Amino acid sequence: MSVYRSNYLPWSRIRPLGSVSATLVLVGTTVLAPFSLPNAYASSAPRFVTPAAHQALTSTAATDTILDLDITLTEEDGGRSTHKDHAPAPAALYTLEQFMFTGSVNWGGYRFTYYSQQVLPGGGLAIPGRHVNAGGYVSDGDGYIVLAGSAPKGTVYETPFGYPGKIYDRGTVGNHLDVYIL
Repeated sequence: MSVYRSNYLPWSRIRPLGSVSATLVLVGTTVLAPFSLPNAYASSAPRFVTPAAHQALTSTAATDTILDLDITLTEEDGGRSTHKDHAPAPAALYTLEQFMFTGSVNWGGYRFTYYSQQVLPGGGLAIPGRHVNAGGYVSDGDGYIVLAGSAPKGTVYETPFGYPGKIYDRGTVGNHLDVYIL
């Protein structure tokens, strides 16, 4: 047992020394804090950091448009448009703006999300009569809005956006449908 005590005694003498050292470091850091790096670069003569001027955040009405959702329609084929747009039905539960704000709509057992045609512009899907309808949705020549889903291509769905939709692309699974927008 004397061997154990001889090994134990040096640690009992060092432990208080470590405690005192840690206390000195803490107190020394607190005392030297006013002379720290921010004061070394201060342009004024005082050695202590001066309090900053009062800061305030004021909000004003924004005048710049972040996202322009205005849609302009042009006549094609010398005034003879070949598109058979379905007029926005009064049963449209969501406008394009509302849809984009929410990002996802659960309706009729389906989850609708949107996908911008800017990612896949032009004839990437070979949609006959592809255009942007009055509501801002990418549509085919028959007025169906373009959808992506796992159902067979050509499957028609009712949507909460006032236009029926038709599957032209893949990319979602099950009851999830992507709606192509401007």
